[in-house]
Order: sequence, then C-alpha cells, then structure tokens
Amino acid sequence: MPTTKRPKKEIKHKPLSKLVHTIDRLLIIIIIASLAFFSADYVFIGAYFLLMIYLYLTKRMVLLYHLMVASAVALTWMLIAKSNYGYNSDLLSIAGINLYPLFAWAVGLFVMYILYSHYEHILKKQTFIRKLLLFTAFYLPILIGFETLAYHVFNIRNISAAIYPGLPICDCIHAPRWMQTVYLLMGPIFFTICYLFKLENPHAKNNLKKN
Repeated sequence: MPTTKRPKKEIKHKPLSKLVHTIDRLLIIIIIASLAFFSADYVFIGAYFLLMIYLYLTKRMVLLYHLMVASAVALTWMLIAKSNYGYNSDLLSIAGINLYPLFAWAVGLFVMYILYSHYEHILKKQTFIRKLLLFTAFYLPILIGFETLAYHVFNIRNISAAIYPGLPICDCIHAPRWMQTVYLLMGPIFFTICYLFKLENPHAKNNLKKN
C-alpha cells in the first residue's frame, strides 16, 4: 500500500534589514559607552525601558517574553546574592537589592539573546545542544569583556567582594568561587529556560517541506 510521508518542519532564517541588524549592535556599544558619562544604575534602568520602545519600533514585541525571562533570572539571582553586592559609589537600591546588577543582568542576558538570534541560522542541525553551545560562545567572551571594562575602565567595583581574587588574566569578577561559577552559568541557564518555555527566535520561521 502506498504511504505518504509527513512533511518535515524546516526552520529558515528570516533576515532583518541590515539597518536593524546594525542598530542592534550599535545599541549595545552605546549602552556600554554611556557608563563613561552616567551612573551605572541609571544607564541600565534607562536601557531596560528603552528596549521596550525599540522592540516596538522594530516590530519584535515577541522578544518581550525573552526580556521577561531575563528579568526573572536576574531578580532570582539578586534575591539570593543581594548581600554580596556593595559598590564603591552610591547606587540605587530597593529592599536591599542593588538596582545596578539587577538591571544589568536583565539587560545583559537579553541583548546576548538578540545578538545570538541573528546567527542561529548558521547551525546546520539546530538541536538544543548546538544552540546552547552557540549562545554560550557569544555569552562568555562578552560577559568577561564587559566585566573587564566595568572594573578596569569604568571603575565600577563591588567592594563587598573586593577581598576575593578575580578571574585569571582579565582580573575581573572579584567574588567567591561560587558566585563566579554562577556568573559563567547564568547565560546558559537563561537560554535553557527560554527553550523550555518554547520561546522561539523571532528571526526564524517554520516552513513545511514536502518530500
């Protein structure tokens, strides 16, 4: 008897305009550069809310779900580790939670995903592990690069953890080893949660391919 094969689902990359892609990258540069002129807490609080407007203007409101996950991960972390944060300058805090690391983690995790989302299509086999490895390949160097700039260039220092050694070579992320470990794992944890909630890359679309 003749059998019919089910159509296979194929994920194709939906390219954005080069302008939007360029603005995404410039936005990250502007946020980091702003730390040289404005207080770190105001920079990331402002960036957090401006991102919502930016997503609306670029017709990517679906990414708000990723921002919500990033915010939840950041808040959970700060509830756990809030006593380990205290900076060398007066920064805003609410209920003992320093707003700079709270919003920096939320914004940071989110913009990492935006960067990753433009390059997910390079994976020939888009399994979870491959996607996670690609995201981590973006996350780790950007995290360490930002922490190095924040500590050595912008003089943003967590004096509550100043007694602990930083990571080798870059001399950043001065914190207990367990906190350093969490820093390195925060990105993969965020990405895994997005995957479990089936939050899809807005730059990709499903197509049915008949055989």
